Amino acid sequence: MPVRLRKLLGMLILLVWMLVYTIVCVFASLHWLPDSHLARLIFFPLAGIVWVFPLKPLFVWMQE
Repeated sequence: MPVRLRKLLGMLILLVWMLVYTIVCVFASLHWLPDSHLARLIFFPLAGIVWVFPLKPLFVWMQE
């Protein structure tokens, strides 16, 4: 598969992943987090970092 096509497909997968991940994080924060500023202070920065780890194989594949 040509590199340009892999990058295009990878970018589309990334956009879909970010949309789904964002919806899941918002749902989780509204329904499962306790009503506490400390919980939100921990949850949102952690959620902002964790999204990238499942995508590492995708990034490697896009660069091959």
